[in-house]
Amino acid sequence: MTTGFSQSSFPEEFDLDGDERFPSITSDGKTLLFAREKKKGFDFFLSNKVDGKFMPPTKLILPDNMPYPTSPVISHDGRWIYFSAINKGNQGDIYKMKRWGRRLGKPEILPYQINSRGYEMFPSPTKDGKGLYFCRLEDNSDPTNLKYAIYYAALDNKGNVMDVKKLPEPINLYSEKEPKIMPDGKTLFFMSKISEEGLEYEVMCSIKNEDDTWGDPFPIDALNAQDYAHPPCMDGISKMAYFSHEGKLKELHWGHILKEEKQDKKEVVVKTRNNENDEDKQEDKEEAKTASRPSISSFSDLGFEIIEYEQKPVYRAIIIGINDYKDDKIANLDRPVDDAQQIHDILTKHYTFPKENVTFLKSPTRVEIIETLDNVMEVAKENDHILIFYAGHGHWDSKRKAGYWLPSDAKAKSTANWVRNSTIKEYIASYKAKHVLLISDACFSGGIFKTRAAFNDAPKAIKNLEKLPSRKAMTSGTLKEVPDESVFVKYLQKRLLDNTEKYISARSLFDSFRDAVMNNSENVPQFGVINSTGDEGGDFIFVRKEKSE
Repeated sequence: MTTGFSQSSFPEEFDLDGDERFPSITSDGKTLLFAREKKKGFDFFLSNKVDGKFMPPTKLILPDNMPYPTSPVISHDGRWIYFSAINKGNQGDIYKMKRWGRRLGKPEILPYQINSRGYEMFPSPTKDGKGLYFCRLEDNSDPTNLKYAIYYAALDNKGNVMDVKKLPEPINLYSEKEPKIMPDGKTLFFMSKISEEGLEYEVMCSIKNEDDTWGDPFPIDALNAQDYAHPPCMDGISKMAYFSHEGKLKELHWGHILKEEKQDKKEVVVKTRNNENDEDKQEDKEEAKTASRPSISSFSDLGFEIIEYEQKPVYRAIIIGINDYKDDKIANLDRPVDDAQQIHDILTKHYTFPKENVTFLKSPTRVEIIETLDNVMEVAKENDHILIFYAGHGHWDSKRKAGYWLPSDAKAKSTANWVRNSTIKEYIASYKAKHVLLISDACFSGGIFKTRAAFNDAPKAIKNLEKLPSRKAMTSGTLKEVPDESVFVKYLQKRLLDNTEKYISARSLFDSFRDAVMNNSENVPQFGVINSTGDEGGDFIFVRKEKSE
């Protein structure tokens, strides 16, 4: 029997202190979520798969008021994370959080039809989002022999609960937990108690019939041959199953999960869900069950796309230029709107920024800026490239250690209508996009960096920079004022126009005019990572249009 587990695709950062449990993966096989046990609950981690290898995992930040978070799962499209946590009544409830990269929305508790007065855990959403499998603790009278049952909640298009049902026998028999529904909506893996008296569990699989009844569960021998294995999640691209075994994440090719190796049957004592004491009868029943097991004709039956599809990048931009200020105590400017207009024209005429994806704000108010940032958040997709350009007044508050943009309705004596650098950083972290680049030509623009990075190494190949998410900023200066007629923007525009390469990274673009700005002004332009926003070492790539375009 095949028991050759592998951990070759996981870096060393996966094998740290604390058991690693509850792996789940998006349908495209690119984003893995798992949990690492700590004293009170679990920490949640995300890892992206690049060139067939998982990157070192990043810890997700959960609210402090979520005691004992556990059993997380990522939705098949990667937009939601479900998990269980102890509520105020010292009972377990299931929550969900919206996800943008590594930034999470506020946890939302699921409706009362799902969360009873007892304990609910182990959520598993369907691929279409119209159903949720979960586990409920049926009997906790004996702490050493807890009894669980698997339930299914039918949801409407808005996520409202339409119906909740306990799955019938033969799935729920003695005690069943940790359901994992595959994208086909009919293949269910779960943990099942072997007998009513014992405490031992094994991994089982049941396949839904055409009439919506469930077929007889059968054990997954490749996993049960080793103790302490758990139900797998499936990677639809590399055809790999990922699961937890003895506190570590393991992988096994899908072909081995349901592969029957009859030559090994006689050498293995197979466990079954019954109370029979007669070993001969037990062996006979197991052989009969094996012979009648339902089969999965091909991997594609599970609902995965076998051929990896790479969505074409969509370029979006927010261009902001502010000349006029309503408060007489704030000096008007002459150049920012014209500078912003030229940036707009260069991007739409010479680079792959469709005009319909570029929003140009001329002397906007704070509300107009925030609404535009919100609008881009609603339409942005995971493979998008978003550029934000700002030219106008900026301010650095040395007492608060905070930087600001000043919209047209800003007041000199009140920060109510000012836009904090931290607000911009929050939007950049929240965008569901692969790359975000901020270009800021404002007084004190260097304040956007928590720590400024001076890169001395040469940039990597364009292809590698494109693959990894990035959140970078390019600014006209540090914490010094910049003149109305910006040398920074002048050379930025010139290099964009003079560039003849099909692809140029933001870092390479910056390097091409940094010295020119320093030689012709008193400012030192800056380029670096916007910290704590999800940057993983990639870079924004400008793509120049062909002349015929």
